[in-house]
Amino acid sequence: MNPGDPRPLLDRHAARVLTRWRERLRALPPSSALAHPDLLGPLMAPALARVRQEAAQPAPDADANEPVNCRCGLNPLVALYLTGECATFDVLWGQADALPHLAPGEREQLCRALSQAWRKVATDEVSLFCSLCQRRTALEAEEKARHASRGHRALAEERPCRGAEEAISAGARGAYSGSRDKPLATARRSGETRD
Repeated sequence: MNPGDPRPLLDRHAARVLTRWRERLRALPPSSALAHPDLLGPLMAPALARVRQEAAQPAPDADANEPVNCRCGLNPLVALYLTGECATFDVLWGQADALPHLAPGEREQLCRALSQAWRKVATDEVSLFCSLCQRRTALEAEEKARHASRGHRALAEERPCRGAEEAISAGARGAYSGSRDKPLATARRSGETRD
């Protein structure tokens, strides 16, 4: 057995890890209806198997410090994988017989391989789920608008008169681009009236 290989360790302590994982997941308030522990429970054993498989071939260039992220905060897999990683280390560090007698360097290598495997699997799964998110397009539009407004603000700060000129010319184009009643109809729908 290679002392830096976490697979035998995961095999030996899988039941403990899964039990601790369920406890940690139940302790968190769900971020969405899909994040309920009863719905995520069936995903735990396959996720642990995938982490075990990923730990067999650790990527040396993987950044284990990169956080698993979801733009809208509703992805249920973020909590699933973060609690799974925490549960693994709870079991390995909390049980006297969990870690074999390893030198500090070997123990660090083992923990790094496990952490990289968890982060790789989590990043893949969370990214896949986020790619299907209904809120993704709305968030991208908001981000583009924020970016555009920041760019417009920077331009206006650079040349204050130019920002005012652009706003005036944009207003003038809007007022004369269609019929004269179009702005009035829009104002009536929104409850505004002209004096």
